[in-house]
Amino acid sequence: MRINLRKTLIAALILAMGTTPMAKTYITAQAMSAGYVNSGPGVGLGSSGTGQGATREDGYPIDSGISLDAASYASSGGVAIGELALVIDDTVPEGCVQSANMEVEDPIVKYVDTYTYDYMVNDINALSGRYPGKLKRRSLAKTPDGRDIFELIVGNEQAATHVMINASTHAREYITSNLVMLQLEYLLYFYDEGCFDGKPLKQWFNDVCVHFVPMVNPDGVSISQFGLEGLRSQSLRGTVQKAYEYDVAGGYTSLDFDTYLRSWKANARGVNLNQNFDAMFEFASGKSQLPSAEDYRGPYAESEPESKALADLYDSRTWRAVINYHAQGQVLYWDIENNKMREHSRDLSNNIMLITGYQKAVAGGGGGFKEYVQLCSRPAACVTIEVGSGTCPLPGSQLPTIWAQNKFVPLYTMKWAYDKFVVRGDR
Repeated sequence: MRINLRKTLIAALILAMGTTPMAKTYITAQAMSAGYVNSGPGVGLGSSGTGQGATREDGYPIDSGISLDAASYASSGGVAIGELALVIDDTVPEGCVQSANMEVEDPIVKYVDTYTYDYMVNDINALSGRYPGKLKRRSLAKTPDGRDIFELIVGNEQAATHVMINASTHAREYITSNLVMLQLEYLLYFYDEGCFDGKPLKQWFNDVCVHFVPMVNPDGVSISQFGLEGLRSQSLRGTVQKAYEYDVAGGYTSLDFDTYLRSWKANARGVNLNQNFDAMFEFASGKSQLPSAEDYRGPYAESEPESKALADLYDSRTWRAVINYHAQGQVLYWDIENNKMREHSRDLSNNIMLITGYQKAVAGGGGGFKEYVQLCSRPAACVTIEVGSGTCPLPGSQLPTIWAQNKFVPLYTMKWAYDKFVVRGDR
């Protein structure tokens, strides 16, 4: 039997949350959500009809309206629309369980109010022991304070379809690391007996490989959680102390020092990593010219080992979909000026909107990883998912709701990517 994704996910949300989810207004593919946020100059929302490479007086690029994937949506006039939502088969194959309605028993990864780097490392070690042969781990790089940036891999690395899910690029958003580690354990727990879309999960993991980078910025996370005591290096402690002095003198903060550190967004060298990628770096919105809790883009693109590691991972293979987890706002950012994968990103975001109930939004700017993915020579569909509500760092009490909204994002992203690029043969 074939079922509609929207109905499936509403039922799953009710089961997972134990309450009826709030009604959400459907946002059409070409509409801007009520939660629209413009975080920088310019807004990319589709074709503008301008010429390739055109710029405004301030030098910011004007959207050319050219997207490499438009032909894949020719039947809908070249635009991905909401009616292209995924349809899921709820058949349970012989030997499988209906894992969509189940949770992990005796989980290793718990809901934690302050999910630390050490918690994550312990969870990775425990998961590797409980699920031998199913989880691969690599260190992509060492941070300035000596921590590993882990890549955790589930599935066949020789598969044609690869999906990346990353979290905690911004330090104070560490609740997202707890979330993606929960997602990882869910996949591992049901690897042998679970099913999705009428197919055993172990068959999915032969066809698709999922790469998690659960904590892109572990040094910054440690600052947000423990202040200066979270850093091992005296030199880096001095950098953070000076950043506070710079930010106060520059008018970037009026917070007391302890609150300032809890709100820390950058890495240990005071660089906002999501403004440090080689994608319109010159238009990153950070105003400070010195290390800062959040307003310094860095001396040059990918000056930081964390951003360089993520860019190198992306450049190492062809990806079909990338999910960036951030907090807060319950919105989905999916577009940028001259987005080479605009329609695929729009299509993927439409489906994630149905899964999570989050609103869609677009914002201009530069230096972000989403921009890197969508503007590079081998672009992929990319969506930034902002979870939770309130002021970061978000309390762990929000995790059950965030989990209910995001539990199925990896599975549906896997299916979306496989259907588009293997079944349909899109390019």
